[in-house]
Amino acid sequence: MRIDVHTHCDSIDPKEVRQFVEVCRQRRMKTCIFSVGPRSDHPYIPNEEVLSTAKKHHDVLIPFAIVDQTDKDNHLDILALREAGFKGLKCTSPYYAYDHDLYMPIYEEAQKLKMPIVFHTGRYRANPVDQLRQRPSIRNMQPLTLDRVARSFPDLKIIMAHLGTSLFRREAADLLRLHPNLYADLAGSGSWKALSSDELAQLLKPPVPGGGPEFRYFEQLLLGSDAYTSIPHLMEESQGCYENLLTSIGVPESIQKKIMGDTVASWMT
Repeated sequence: MRIDVHTHCDSIDPKEVRQFVEVCRQRRMKTCIFSVGPRSDHPYIPNEEVLSTAKKHHDVLIPFAIVDQTDKDNHLDILALREAGFKGLKCTSPYYAYDHDLYMPIYEEAQKLKMPIVFHTGRYRANPVDQLRQRPSIRNMQPLTLDRVARSFPDLKIIMAHLGTSLFRREAADLLRLHPNLYADLAGSGSWKALSSDELAQLLKPPVPGGGPEFRYFEQLLLGSDAYTSIPHLMEESQGCYENLLTSIGVPESIQKKIMGDTVASWMT
């Protein structure tokens, strides 16, 4: 079964949720689903509602909890989230950079509890909340801010959502070569539609010719669509784009299976 590591719950309307879930079942896939967080450009669904929705459709929905890093203080109880049923975390729009001392206990606890974390990296659309909080800053979400996190917690599974977007793709790809516990998705049509097979092949090729298996860094790529419960068709579109990219590049089927779900499935306990 395939697993999409990056989908959002932006609606708990029963009809929209049913349509979203039906797409998953028709495609024989599961999705890691989380809120968009406390932003104004999408409806904010609290973690509790995401968890409740996922439990109703536990055969296809894997609940991840959003970590609210928009405030200077953080008192999130990661153990309580794990015990409630969340399987992973999502971090986005931090007040400080991801590698700030304030956030390190979160990552330490997530590592201990074997909860993977999806980090938004790169572009971030402006919205009215920015005028009130004067945050976030894209600089706080660039891939390099995950270097310290990956070094400090080598058993933590870290996913760079969007592979840094067009702003930081090379930076994100270089980090994959440094840290085996770093992974990336191409979530968002701005990523999986914008990248050509030649560009992706160049990004993930070994840095030195003959320096290792040709497709070794593709094993750190994961299927991610950035779909929403209100826009389920993005899950199908992204899979088609991934398949075309990987097949055009010649990525072996065994690695394609890991990308499309086997890797994430191995983390789910």
